[in-house]
Amino acid sequence: MKGQYFSFDAIIGAVIFIMALVALLSYWHSVKSYLDYQSDPLSSEAVRVANLMFTPPSPSPDCSSMTSLGFAMSWNDSRVNASMISCAEGLNESELEQDLGTPYAVSINVTDLSATPPPAPLTIPSLGVPKDAQNVVIMHRLATVVNSTDGTTYLAKFDLFLYANSSD
Repeated sequence: MKGQYFSFDAIIGAVIFIMALVALLSYWHSVKSYLDYQSDPLSSEAVRVANLMFTPPSPSPDCSSMTSLGFAMSWNDSRVNASMISCAEGLNESELEQDLGTPYAVSINVTDLSATPPPAPLTIPSLGVPKDAQNVVIMHRLATVVNSTDGTTYLAKFDLFLYANSSD
């Protein structure tokens, strides 16, 4: 028809172009955010410490001679040794940081998920994350905890908090 400025094909083509442009920009933004997260030193340290938590303690599971904290039964059995949780309860902030080999402040919450409702989490060290903590990174891990005396097991959630103190 004479005087028709836009055809139906042009309108549909413009809509498809705009949808493709929005999808591309959305994908680019999510990839950029993910790469920024990976390049953050605190985030990569949190992943390293979370993985280290599920290795066996070094040189032995004896609390008095332990130099590197780990909760696993052995290198072949990654279930958590309940006695190592008890051992970690006695550590203060600086000992926990030293045993995990990190320059950042650390707090670990252990929650028994087998009870209904789950009890309040056990916090290591007992003070937890201070209110003035900056750049807090949280890693959640699930693990099977084995009671070494009777062999019973339960599911527990380990929440690792890695943060920079306000005084750092």
